[in-house]
Amino acid sequence: MPAVRRFTDLKFWQKARAWSKEIYRLTKDGEFKQDRRLVSQINDSSESVMANIAEGFGRGTQGEFVQFLGYALGSLNETQAHLCAAYDREYVSKEKFGELFQQGTEVRKMTVAFMQAMIRPGSGVKHVRKAPNFTEEVWERYERITGRKRPEMFVQAKDEED
Repeated sequence: MPAVRRFTDLKFWQKARAWSKEIYRLTKDGEFKQDRRLVSQINDSSESVMANIAEGFGRGTQGEFVQFLGYALGSLNETQAHLCAAYDREYVSKEKFGELFQQGTEVRKMTVAFMQAMIRPGSGVKHVRKAPNFTEEVWERYERITGRKRPEMFVQAKDEED
């Protein structure tokens, strides 16, 4: 498989672009186009899927790329939620809704598979940071600032988390 040199070479970006284009075309017809707020939201979120993929690609590190792919997935979920609203408002037929929702699901599957391949051992992502434990961070600050140890009952809770 040849190396990817541009974000436009990524198959899941291409699918996200086609999906966004199809959603845009849908919003130009019938009663749907009159619901300007929903039209704006669904078009913005569907475009954001491919924009986040592109931005992450250009960030320069694999860790940042994975982070932006996560943002793309969030925008994808938002778009699917807007599709549900469009269906509920009867702007979209059941068949078209199912087709577009499934296309989004395919983009998600491809994106997640790509992310998993990137963070697999030996894949190139060397340091995927674990999200900090907010409670632990607060207790560490408490101990550092006050010079006192945390109460015993919270020490046990910490040991159970590990």
